[in-house]
Amino acid sequence: MKSKPLQVSASWRYEESGERQHYLIEIWLGGHRAGRAHGWFERRGPFVLEKIELERAQRSKGYGSAVIEQLRAKAREKECPEFIIRGARANNLRAIKLYESLGARPVETALRLFDFVISPP
Repeated sequence: MKSKPLQVSASWRYEESGERQHYLIEIWLGGHRAGRAHGWFERRGPFVLEKIELERAQRSKGYGSAVIEQLRAKAREKECPEFIIRGARANNLRAIKLYESLGARPVETALRLFDFVISPP
């Protein structure tokens, strides 16, 4: 269970390139930055989470799930057909368990790397 209130500071238009909007998310717990996430999306195109990081002490407390659910809500708002979590290592079992619990299916992209796709988001 979450022990501190989660706050998310988001820049949804961190940078733009064509139709692609890059975003940057900062994850705050109890007044200090405990992680971040970044990626990009296109209206009615893919919503991509390139990286999500949480301090080691804040893992397995539900914060990662909460951030991903907020990102999925944004993907639905932008009418994205799929939510893609990029580049998970095959040995990152905790992350894989989380992504699969959210209904993501793995797609192998490179040796020992997987994207996880949730469609619809």
